[in-house]
Amino acid sequence: MTMRSVVCGLAATTVMLAAGVAFSGGVATSPAALVSFDRGTGELWAVPSGQAPTPYLTQKLTSYIAADLASFEPPDPCLPPARVWNFMVEYDQRTGRKSTFVFELLLGLMSDLACNASVTSLTSGTPQPLVAIRPTK
Repeated sequence: MTMRSVVCGLAATTVMLAAGVAFSGGVATSPAALVSFDRGTGELWAVPSGQAPTPYLTQKLTSYIAADLASFEPPDPCLPPARVWNFMVEYDQRTGRKSTFVFELLLGLMSDLACNASVTSLTSGTPQPLVAIRPTK
């Protein structure tokens, strides 16, 4: 995990705590296979390693972290969406914007392709509030 990933995750967690989000369960990061995403509700279903399918809830404060493209190998169908993901992360950093709409489209596509991601969430509540997400191989 890069230092930028750690800083982004910690910053998002701090902001969520300051906003009054319940924190009784803690924060967990795990690799997960994306299963489905509902743009209408912001609910992402994923299967963390060795666990049951888990619902996550994207929020305005969710951090979208760049993927390590070196870990992907063609003809991996998840490589093109990961490249677009990284382009959007860089674009948002450069412009100071947050392209939530595009990331939600990418989450839908990546779920359809059964891509993997590193998911960081608050473990309280169902669905679990999504703190940060990063595509992985």
